[in-house]
Amino acid sequence: MTTKTLMVTGAGGYIGSNSVEVLLQSGYRVVAVDNFSQGFREPLEMLQNEHGEDKLVVYTSDLTESGAHEVMKQEPEIEGIMHFAALLNVGESMLVPEKYFTNNIIGTQRLLHAAIDQGISRFIFSSSCTVYGDIKNPPVDETAPLQRPASAYGHTKKMCEEILQWYDQLDKLKYISLRYFNVCGANDAGTLGDAKRETFGLMQNAVKGALGIRPFEFNYQEVDTPDGSPIRDYINVVDLAIGHVKAYEYLESNNTSDAFNLGTGHGTSVLEIVNTIKEVLGADFPTKPAASRRTGEIPQIFADAAHAKEVLGWVATRDIKKSIETMAVFYKNHPNGW
Repeated sequence: MTTKTLMVTGAGGYIGSNSVEVLLQSGYRVVAVDNFSQGFREPLEMLQNEHGEDKLVVYTSDLTESGAHEVMKQEPEIEGIMHFAALLNVGESMLVPEKYFTNNIIGTQRLLHAAIDQGISRFIFSSSCTVYGDIKNPPVDETAPLQRPASAYGHTKKMCEEILQWYDQLDKLKYISLRYFNVCGANDAGTLGDAKRETFGLMQNAVKGALGIRPFEFNYQEVDTPDGSPIRDYINVVDLAIGHVKAYEYLESNNTSDAFNLGTGHGTSVLEIVNTIKEVLGADFPTKPAASRRTGEIPQIFADAAHAKEVLGWVATRDIKKSIETMAVFYKNHPNGW
């Protein structure tokens, strides 16, 4: 049987590298693309050592320029694309939105243009729950209309989804958008985690606080929830990666565009996460408010993932405890990232 080749953008990042691992484990050949402004070479080198350089080819390329075209011409076997490459710091996007509009929207459009030119018609888009805006009565399902997001970052995801809808309508390609929530954990071995030196995810920073790597600060705005902290759906990164592979398999078999929520179906507050980390790791670490709080905060949002279960056969199986444990293993070995 011929090995299928997929292109993965943002492959050196947290979610990208975990998705590359799941693809390799599933028998795919992967063309990994990253400009390495946010991602890292080390996880990809590790995966090359495990699976072989013939199975994982790595390109340094900038999607906002002509990088996608160049890679696709060198790799004519590419059958589909998983697109993770994006800036995703909500707070930063409210300070320098121009950076996000250039990288996330223009980069995606140039990637799509290259794909259409090369006849690549299957596209998996890593989207976000932020496209739903401020949902008053979660859980939210895919029938909810896309609304004005609370951040510039969220708006880039919404605009990219709208671009994809037009390409589908005009028979240029077929796509699946995967809308997900707060990503956490590492791979099951604890070797692939969120390696950014300055992480901004809640669980990432709280685990670092518990391990004594850096002080932990609360940076959320107080919101209208029972304990005053935002409620989110925390999904393990391996479950998320598996969801992307199942989405591609579905798209390949059915050639039908769609959108799916990937989540656990229930929300957990910031304070609940911190208390669970203290319990799991046995560390009563100090907490304090940050000097500045992030803006663009939605009080609560979590997924109704029934559509993914019914159509893709996907469910999240790794709980918050598992995510904390694997993330702690990763940070013990990589306290300052790669």
